[in-house]
Amino acid sequence: MGTIIYILLALLLLGIMVTVHELGHFCAARACGIAVRAFGVGFGPKLLSWTGKKSGTEYSLRLVPCGGFCAFYGEDDAQGKDKEDPRSMLLQPAWKRLITIAAGPVMNFVLAFVVALAFFMGYGLPYADGPIVTTVQSVSAGSPAEQAGFQANDVILSVNDQAINGNLSAYVDTWQTGDAPLRVTVQRGGEQVELQVTPFDSEAEGRKLIGVNILLTRQGETVWRRAPFGTTLSHTWNVCVSAGGAMLDALGRLITRGEGVDQMSGPVGVITQIAEQTREYKLMGYLNVLIMISINLGLVNLLPIPGLDGCRILFVLFEMIFRRPVNRKVEAYIHLAGYLLLLGVMVYFTFHDVINIFA
Repeated sequence: MGTIIYILLALLLLGIMVTVHELGHFCAARACGIAVRAFGVGFGPKLLSWTGKKSGTEYSLRLVPCGGFCAFYGEDDAQGKDKEDPRSMLLQPAWKRLITIAAGPVMNFVLAFVVALAFFMGYGLPYADGPIVTTVQSVSAGSPAEQAGFQANDVILSVNDQAINGNLSAYVDTWQTGDAPLRVTVQRGGEQVELQVTPFDSEAEGRKLIGVNILLTRQGETVWRRAPFGTTLSHTWNVCVSAGGAMLDALGRLITRGEGVDQMSGPVGVITQIAEQTREYKLMGYLNVLIMISINLGLVNLLPIPGLDGCRILFVLFEMIFRRPVNRKVEAYIHLAGYLLLLGVMVYFTFHDVINIFA
């Protein structure tokens, strides 16, 4: 019974993200005066439907909750049946279409940011109460540190018998020309090693250095504390930007080197991962997955792949730059081919996910 609940929660999460994406298209279209033919929450058979009296839009609530759609008149009309319909999406000014198309991915970013902000305002920000650990990341070639025998991954414990708690530079700056070399004790593997190093004056930095790059980390158990709104807002922004950067980096490695292909999943794999994260980390895990996948959904939709928003944006930008649209029939067939390709990829990874479950 518990597993079914987690799977339903995973389906609901996917439904929320896709619905918010389509709601972005819908709201932008209405704001720009573009007619919407149909807006649905979920897929499959209709549970409930009605038609807006003023807009003529058909609204529907459907059986399968993991998705949604926003359909426009004349969209992907390869046969040109709606080319004379004044409600056709393709007859609208390019700038209006650009805003409407881009609003979907933007809403995914907004959803991730709003959920993350609400989470950090409710739970607070993560802090570690333990001491700060000063670790040598790298040693500059030819520097006093290299000559003294410093190595990457050395943990600096003390300077002149004074414990270091993230304040190494303060001790280095107190050294004066003519003083004895600094006695630095480091933890290297399972033993402590004492090194002697003489700082030098760096004109570029305007301070004394020994020639190491340092990583500061805090040990101890993570605690959550409420923070001022400005601090929370800044932390939320940094988390979302960091998550987006990591996903772009992974995407770049996937495209250029093929790294991570074996870790890709289809809908079944994604639902399984969401359910597992929710089961293990409860609400925190559920919201964290929502934030990550929502950012990922926004970024992927901006890729110039036929059938995705990024490709549609590319066609509109072409039209705006060259003052003429791409042949509408050609564009429609490109998007239809993209849909078929994406459907094939989805079927392949779904089959792969099912095999993994029973392997």
